[in-house]
Amino acid sequence: MKHLVEQLVFKLALWSSRWLKSHSQKKWTKLSLALEKNRPLALGRNNSSVYKANNEIALESLVSKGFRGDVERYESDRVSLPQWAKEIPTFMANQLSEHTRRAYENDLKQFFSFLEGRISAREIETLKTDHVILYRKYLEEGRLNGKIMEKATVNRKLAVVKSFLNWLKANQIIRDNPAQLVKGFPQSQESALNGLSDEEARKLLDLPRRNSRSGALHSAVLHVLLYLGLRKSELLNLKMGDLTEERGVSVMKVRGKGHRIRILPLTDQVKAALEHYFFACRRDRNQHEEPLFTPTKNPTSGQLLKKMHPHAITYMVVHYAKKAGILKKISPHSCRATCISNALDRRATQRSVQHLAGWSTPLMIQRYDKRREDLKNSAAFLVDYGEEEAAISEVH
Repeated sequence: MKHLVEQLVFKLALWSSRWLKSHSQKKWTKLSLALEKNRPLALGRNNSSVYKANNEIALESLVSKGFRGDVERYESDRVSLPQWAKEIPTFMANQLSEHTRRAYENDLKQFFSFLEGRISAREIETLKTDHVILYRKYLEEGRLNGKIMEKATVNRKLAVVKSFLNWLKANQIIRDNPAQLVKGFPQSQESALNGLSDEEARKLLDLPRRNSRSGALHSAVLHVLLYLGLRKSELLNLKMGDLTEERGVSVMKVRGKGHRIRILPLTDQVKAALEHYFFACRRDRNQHEEPLFTPTKNPTSGQLLKKMHPHAITYMVVHYAKKAGILKKISPHSCRATCISNALDRRATQRSVQHLAGWSTPLMIQRYDKRREDLKNSAAFLVDYGEEEAAISEVH
């Protein structure tokens, strides 16, 4: 019975659609505008024929054109870009990191794809707080791509939307930012990132076969990740010239987020792993502008002097984690958390850990310390009221 009802509803909807298409565009436009005028804000999709009738292009397509940055190319098109879409290239160019620009582009395209059919592409000022709240709900429930997102991911996507709308507000494209009052989810002090124990880290470092070129490369990469706590992007952007000396100490210059450069000393373990890698792979230390880590196979146009692919670093860490019998989910960022936790275990100051990790604030230390709940490291063992000494003195 239920199946028959669903078929009937589908056929009725299909018939209604055909009936509407048989009417002139002018009548349908008047009907739609009249409905819009006499009803409250509709958070569901409106019939896109309204916008097509007004010779407007799809929001997602329009945004894609905006991202290309070639605004003049579209001025001669039947439909020109509205002013808010012309702001996209400048907004994106204002982001310093290429990684950030890619993430912002994907997030904004997803947001405007969601808005398709809910607001007019020409009238960005009709965007309401209700739309952004519904967008947050869609992200949380996985109704956009069929995948439920982590709360932190939802917060990040909302932050991108707020940032772009603030940009439009600052440039007087819109009067108010409707996303400003939309709350994100409470930020947990815990991250889902898994760290490694000292024993697991030792297994990872011992596994590469250093008598081969690939093994020497893998050993050097793992040592840099586990001893210096670099982000994957920071490791990939290292150049041969970033290895230098300052006041008689071998150091590595690391380009972090926001183009901030921090100088980290090379420990004996890291120096030995790098020197062996240079020898095994015949790297020339004088080629200062060449990438520090280059692939040992799969050349491009006969060249191996290129940056490694990000997936290669991830594969490397996951591969050796499996060989070490580590069943939990491990990534290059797990090595970073392990390095930070190890330093804290050995009573490193928060200031030195903050510099090692390249953070502008020490607030991240708690999220990355993966061993603070280890019972053996509990602060309870440090609490002492002198009772034992008092009891001994009473006996004597």
